[in-house]
Amino acid sequence: MTRHSKIAALLVASIGVMLGGMEWYSRTPLEFRLPPLGFPDDRAMTLVFHGSVDADNPQFPRVVDALKEQGKVARFVRWDPWSDTRLRAAASAKRAGEQVAEQLIAQWEKSPQARDLELIAHSSGAYVLDALCERLRERMTTPPRITMVFVDPFQIWGFVDWAHGAREHGRCADDAVAIINTDDPAPSTNRPLARASNIDVTLDPRRASFKENGHYWALEYLILESTSRNH
Repeated sequence: MTRHSKIAALLVASIGVMLGGMEWYSRTPLEFRLPPLGFPDDRAMTLVFHGSVDADNPQFPRVVDALKEQGKVARFVRWDPWSDTRLRAAASAKRAGEQVAEQLIAQWEKSPQARDLELIAHSSGAYVLDALCERLRERMTTPPRITMVFVDPFQIWGFVDWAHGAREHGRCADDAVAIINTDDPAPSTNRPLARASNIDVTLDPRRASFKENGHYWALEYLILESTSRNH
């Protein structure tokens, strides 16, 4: 092997080690335990989840208010600050989803009945929904009917699989809808989901008056549509 070949082989090996390390890191959730969330015990309930570095987004109270005006029992669920380590946000979202499910199971065991659960998530919160649903189905003899609404969902799993969410988001749901914008700068949020009904809001004329980037336009679309149903 020539000197140049040895250098090239060393570089390839180094890159492989680096990518392997990043893959392991980004698939490893942060260590945390969500506080008791004290969910209402209504038969039908809607839970809304934020994405990374976004728990204080003023759009979320508007989402919840619009849902309540429809007569829904709606609750915003914070999973920050663990959501805010971006490279590990998807993995930490799964951990958060599992913990929310465990809290719901513990509460529902005290008053068993048929239930409907609507789950709404923006961006990396999408991974909360999948894990929450899967844990409920694993642990409950009669799980609730689960509807998911993915709002411009983050789709990267690990460091290199940028299409994971496009393939897998919604696989656990009884019914799933994705509201997507296809030209925003948020990474891996522009593909339709294979396991959901997709609503592409990229060219909606109301977007012209929206001043934030397209990643948040999908959330604004949800607010506008939810509000219009109240009139």
